[in-house]
Amino acid sequence: MRVFKIPESIERPSAALPEPAKLSLRAVTLLEVASVVFTVLITAWVIMPLRLGNWWMESLPGLLALLMMFNSHRLRGETPRQLGFTPEHFGRACRLLIGPMIVALAIVLLIGRALGSLHFTAHFPASFFGRAAWGLVQQYILQAFIFRRLRSALTSEGEAETQPSLRLPILTTALLFALVHAPNLPLMLLTFASALLWTRVYSRAPNLPALALSHGLLSAVTAMSLPDWMLRGMIVGLRHLVYQAF
Repeated sequence: MRVFKIPESIERPSAALPEPAKLSLRAVTLLEVASVVFTVLITAWVIMPLRLGNWWMESLPGLLALLMMFNSHRLRGETPRQLGFTPEHFGRACRLLIGPMIVALAIVLLIGRALGSLHFTAHFPASFFGRAAWGLVQQYILQAFIFRRLRSALTSEGEAETQPSLRLPILTTALLFALVHAPNLPLMLLTFASALLWTRVYSRAPNLPALALSHGLLSAVTAMSLPDWMLRGMIVGLRHLVYQAF
């Protein structure tokens, strides 16, 4: 009986196949950031203008993004303490915030006084606390996720704790925060400047409640100081263009 020898190229075809491409941790990290920013933009430019009338449908992209973020924290072993949810660093963060906040609030109030648009009412405390609560969510996304991911992706190993190496992650974080407030140009400028402050403070004293209080106070004072024609109701996305048209 003749025995046929199987050619080596046929016998072991897997040896000739290239290994599957693998994404680096840095690429995965940047994709995580991009997915969150993309979700916010889709919500502002597509979901909200559709006025679906269904809270679950309108919130679904954001909820999925939050689940992805929570899972990312779990996989990386990040704790609430590391993210800035505990009282640790609260005092230091407040000390770093107080000087710039006094200057920022003074500028906003002076502009409002000059334009005759100051309109503080009895609703200011409710506005402050409501905006601070929403600010906590925004600061969590901006600092505990986006900035931490950008810091990991844009700095070399061993550089993450030095302030000069954090300039690019801080600047990129502020630019992304301004981007999601497009096309409301005055609001984009305000959010860019404030995000630079908040992110720099977080890099030195990671405490989200302190940033949320700063966020709520600055947002409430700005809303009751600057005229509506300047802020356009702080509306962003496609609705801002519709609002401006009318």
